[in-house]
Amino acid sequence: MGLYLIKVTACLAIFIVFYKLVLENESMHTYKRFYLISSLIAASIIPAILFTEYIYITPEPVLNTYVSEINSDEIPVFSQKTDYLTPTLWTIYGLGVLIFGCKFCSNLFKIGTRIRRNPKINYDRSIYVLLEERLSPHTFFNFIFLNKQKFEAQEIPEEVLLHEQAHAVQKHSLDVLFIELMQVILWFNPFVYLFKRAIKLNHEFLADQAVLQKGAELSNYQKILLAFSSNAPETQLANAINYSSIKKRFNIMKKTTSKKAIWLRSLLVLPMFALALYSFSESEIIEIDKSLENSTSSNLPPENSQEQTSDSIQYKYIEKPNAPNIQDIAKWKNSFKYALWIDGKHTSNRELENYKLSEFVHYSSSFIYNNARSQQFPQPYQVSLFTKNKFKKQFTTNNRELNIHINKAAQILVQGELVSVLGLKQHLSKLNTDLSKEEKSEIVRGFIHVRLETPKQAVKNVSNILEEYGCVTIDIVGQKEQQDGATIKQLATYNTIARKYNEMNTSTMRIKKGEVDQMTYLHTIMTDDQKKNAEAFPELPPMPEPPMPPSTQKIGKGEVSAIPAPPAPPKTPNDVVSEHERLKKEEKKLNQQEKILAEQEKTLVQRQKALQKQEEKLLKSELAVVNEPAPPAPPKSPLDHVINMAKKNANFYYEGKAITSDEAINLIKNNNNLNIDTRNTGSKNPSVKISKEPILIKN
Repeated sequence: MGLYLIKVTACLAIFIVFYKLVLENESMHTYKRFYLISSLIAASIIPAILFTEYIYITPEPVLNTYVSEINSDEIPVFSQKTDYLTPTLWTIYGLGVLIFGCKFCSNLFKIGTRIRRNPKINYDRSIYVLLEERLSPHTFFNFIFLNKQKFEAQEIPEEVLLHEQAHAVQKHSLDVLFIELMQVILWFNPFVYLFKRAIKLNHEFLADQAVLQKGAELSNYQKILLAFSSNAPETQLANAINYSSIKKRFNIMKKTTSKKAIWLRSLLVLPMFALALYSFSESEIIEIDKSLENSTSSNLPPENSQEQTSDSIQYKYIEKPNAPNIQDIAKWKNSFKYALWIDGKHTSNRELENYKLSEFVHYSSSFIYNNARSQQFPQPYQVSLFTKNKFKKQFTTNNRELNIHINKAAQILVQGELVSVLGLKQHLSKLNTDLSKEEKSEIVRGFIHVRLETPKQAVKNVSNILEEYGCVTIDIVGQKEQQDGATIKQLATYNTIARKYNEMNTSTMRIKKGEVDQMTYLHTIMTDDQKKNAEAFPELPPMPEPPMPPSTQKIGKGEVSAIPAPPAPPKTPNDVVSEHERLKKEEKKLNQQEKILAEQEKTLVQRQKALQKQEEKLLKSELAVVNEPAPPAPPKSPLDHVINMAKKNANFYYEGKAITSDEAINLIKNNNNLNIDTRNTGSKNPSVKISKEPILIKN
């Protein structure tokens, strides 16, 4: 329940933020009304949606080892822990619901009392209720509450009456009742109050729009609203003119939204709802055993299985326990959907409240078909939970005889899995975990199956590992003690695996390494005749190469490493939103910087103009004081002369060869000792000669 309320709050937060940023200030009030109500409903439904995926699996092999019957004294007894926090929180929540529920009923009672005790006038599709109290005009369904004295004196403008009639005709009270009921249930949620305020404000937008569409003048209508808006008390369940929202209403009255903008904002809602559905709904994967699909007894937990009636215990091979999470525990408390067993005993779902999450180390869940459900257990799912001690006893890998095969390539096959010599020690550590090393030295036996070509060193290494593991005996079974080729059981195993992969499409083939290793090993020990009669070895796609180990090469200072950077992790929807927000902030920052630069540039231009004016003023004052003629201007430099001639489209020659004006300018820039001769300066195309030697001018 707590997780559900958190998800509801998150959904409401997303929906109201989207409304405030995208929709509230747009003139599309009918759509906004539908969005606000739909958001409240969607936020309540999405966290309760459960997507179930059924996966058909092939059952794992079960190893049956029969031991003496377990004494009932060995079953661990778990003391119940008293939980004070949960009842306290529920008590606080119940008190809140009671208080807000009483307030809601009280408001309804007050409205009903006013309707009964005051005179009423039928007008069109509305009923005017005339009150003695000085209250703002307000509406509840088709009842419009007005001050009797002002109404009889005809002091209430027609626009105000049209406004209240719009509330009545459009049934805004339905929305108000709905949000008030939501407030009673989710009284502790702050986003509910934001939705309530947004819904009531949008009702005012709709009523204003209706009045203006009937021909009311905008400026006159705004003056009337200012006159009638006050801080007078109003009924919580009614729509009334309110001063606090008057400024925003005035802005919205002047605004119009194009159809294109309405469509774009409407379409943005779809991905937002899809994101909420993906993020806050629940998903569940149910593994269904094909072989037990139609069996009624196979779906029951161990205590109801017929195998439990014998004096033996069935041990199932499990390498790694499957621990539940907090979401699993929360959903399993639903007794209508889940039948629950803890440590092999059927118990009430409420019993989960007496356990901590860390106490459970493994669970198994199964889907029960209709024909397999009983009157005692009608639930569609059955869940078995195990604590640490019971898990070790119930699911210990019991393999008291260790059969290890070594072929001529020194490959080791143990329990259908190919392992290396180094990996054998780790693999054995998962077996017989219920026994100490002393108990292993009394019970566990090791068998090493070798061939004539098997390397002796490999046999010695495996023997040392088994001795360290604690086997009571280690027997080396040679080729003479084995039958020629694979056994009938091994052939059947090979054919099953090979047929499975032969029927697969190579382009979509999913390979399990353990099965392929076992199939490869069995194929190597088969005789030629067995290979001819057996399933063909399947064509398997190449296995992906293992990643290269990280380089240990030292990188000098200033050098660039040749090691490629690791691939970036896939972006989640939250990452995409964060990236979008970051880009928006950077864009906003750049815009601000551009504005600052533009202002600085404008200031510099103004300062330059002021300096020019000041220089001109100083120059004029100096000319006025000094009567002497101004000194002649200094002669132009060769570079300035050439640039001036280039502007007059002069023809340039260097050492008798024609050159361009740019080349002439570059020559003068690089060498100030060149000689220049300019002719026909007054014509359209002057001639400029440049040379290193002195120029002789002929008279």
